[in-house]
Amino acid sequence: MIDARAPQDAGWRELVARLDAEMDAVVDDFMAELGARALYDRDAVSQDDLRDTAVATLRMLVARMGGAVPAAGSCRTTPTAGMDSTATTADDAALATSLGVRRARQGVPLDALLEAVRLDFRVLWRWLQRLAGEEQRAELVDQVEWVLTVVEQYVDEVQQSFLRERAAMQRDARLATERHLARLLSGDPPRPATVDAIAQGLGVAADAEFDLIAVPVERIELVQRAAAARLASGAVFGHSHGDAYCVFWVRDDEPLPAELAELPGVLLRRLEGLRGVAEGARAALALLDAAPAGSALAGLDELWPAVAAHHLGELVPGFVEQRLAPLDELTGYQRASILATVRAYLDTGSVHAVAKRVFCHRNTVLNRLAAFRDRTGLDVQVPVEAALAHVLLASRASDSPADP
Repeated sequence: MIDARAPQDAGWRELVARLDAEMDAVVDDFMAELGARALYDRDAVSQDDLRDTAVATLRMLVARMGGAVPAAGSCRTTPTAGMDSTATTADDAALATSLGVRRARQGVPLDALLEAVRLDFRVLWRWLQRLAGEEQRAELVDQVEWVLTVVEQYVDEVQQSFLRERAAMQRDARLATERHLARLLSGDPPRPATVDAIAQGLGVAADAEFDLIAVPVERIELVQRAAAARLASGAVFGHSHGDAYCVFWVRDDEPLPAELAELPGVLLRRLEGLRGVAEGARAALALLDAAPAGSALAGLDELWPAVAAHHLGELVPGFVEQRLAPLDELTGYQRASILATVRAYLDTGSVHAVAKRVFCHRNTVLNRLAAFRDRTGLDVQVPVEAALAHVLLASRASDSPADP
């Protein structure tokens, strides 16, 4: 069947037939120009692959230029009169589909693929000019739009095939990644053989050092927006774990990215290997349970008192409340002033530094520390009692300090 849009002039069809007869030389010309541009990685795409594709593609394009109609949904064509039927044998493989799929799987960038396909026009047009000579030059100029249309139609078919395959590959990769993350963060700690398989699937070293952030499950959208670019590129991995959402990545010496540092949750550093990530994720759940609601991103150094208070309250119900209850007999201002002073002392261990921080005389600081001791029985100037005070006050994190 002849494409109604194709030139019907016998001279044009005879010129196209002559072009087809020179196909070996046309392919050589195309290969030389493609090689000079170095569009493809030689390790990804072999020379045999390039030549076979060039032969099939150029023959198909010449057939279409002569008026052969591609079958719906493929590149199959019917040969034009005066041309050898071998010009369309490669079309039965649906060239555009197979080329787009193959190059996507080979990791060829789309812009490189499209530039390579568009080289077909440059090479074919150069040969048409050579074969036409002066006698058919004017007629050839009249057909430039038709030749461009044939090539660009094929370019579009290849591009659509490439994009469909790459989208499918990305979906498959995401599903595979999700399966690996589920195996890592669900159930019991993975066995060594499982860890190795997960590491291979994620493309990381099983024994690498990792950092991990866990946020409450209701903040999933927040962390996914903050880490969207890194999650999409595979620089960061994210997965739900219990009542939390965890993101982790191979540790480097760079500062924590600002978009991640501003998240409310738990940060665990230097987890050893993927097994350490699994164990760290479970620890993060406990840390989130104990952490004050709405607290900023914090590590174990900041959260250990809250974790200790949480478990102490579970082991000895009412213990924390009983030790701190006498403070509730004070006015709100008195209680907040004492707690602000005690916390400042626990942070600094210096009466002078506390006085500067809470804007009062050193004697006032000493009086407030004494008031805390009288009410709770804990002298924060004694290290062992200061440690217990640190744990007890972690349960009072919502108490706001007094105004200076």
